[in-house]
Amino acid sequence: MTAHRRRVPAKAKAAPQAATAVVATPPPAPPPPNWPANQPPNPATVTWDSHGLQINASNSSLDQILHAVATDTGAKLQGLSEDQRVFGTYGPGPARDVLSKLLDGTGYNVLMVGGQGDAPPQQIILSNGGAGTPAPVNATQTLRNNSDDENDNPEPQPEQQQPTNEQQYPRPPMRNPFGSGGPPRTPQEIQQEILMRQQQMEQQQEQQQQQNNPQ
Repeated sequence: MTAHRRRVPAKAKAAPQAATAVVATPPPAPPPPNWPANQPPNPATVTWDSHGLQINASNSSLDQILHAVATDTGAKLQGLSEDQRVFGTYGPGPARDVLSKLLDGTGYNVLMVGGQGDAPPQQIILSNGGAGTPAPVNATQTLRNNSDDENDNPEPQPEQQQPTNEQQYPRPPMRNPFGSGGPPRTPQEIQQEILMRQQQMEQQQEQQQQQNNPQ
């Protein structure tokens, strides 16, 4: 009898298992830093009396301070766009000086209109300095009446030039030593005149000798 071998079917390949995506959970965001700008502003104390303007600020709002100054002094505020935090004591003193120190370093150009001496300005106009351009915060300007400008800044008078020594004491005209003021002579004419004068002097000397020694 012929023996038949049975073929054993090969084991089916196992299907690859799907990779499980692992998503890392991001860590929680850290709390914001405890900076003064992240805290609520403290109200500033603004005083306007006979001693002038005084501002006491400790992490206070610049917007609140300037509006308080405008309310107390009656000034009109224009151009405030970005709020900032302020620290320190300013004044007491004239409102212009105190406001100039307050706004120094804030990046605003400041224009104060009206008011003279210790009187507060009637208008406070702010404008941004612009990127890359330093803001002249202390450039406080005052608009005055034309009469005041004329009295304070009179037109310069032209300076009177002092006469020189030659103008005061003119030099005498140059004279010709060998003439009587006529046209200049040539060197030959001058030499001839010198010879003639020498001959005349010799003749005079001979005549004097003859008179002194008569024969």
